[in-house]
Amino acid sequence: MGTSFLLLLVLITSILATKYVSNKIDPPYVAPTEEQQQELARKAKAAAAAFAFLSANGRDSKIDSEAK
Repeated sequence: MGTSFLLLLVLITSILATKYVSNKIDPPYVAPTEEQQQELARKAKAAAAAFAFLSANGRDSKIDSEAK
């Protein structure tokens, strides 16, 4: 009886330790707050604008170099 109780405690302890370590390695997903979502949207718009600007300038310089 004592051995089975001891093994049960070891099993429960190992399960809890495994959950703790896995949460430290890969924490559970936490949804971003409204402010964080707005910040991500602003960053995405800025990246899209920068990409459009750079790609438009890249095409213009190719056209200018071909015309010379």
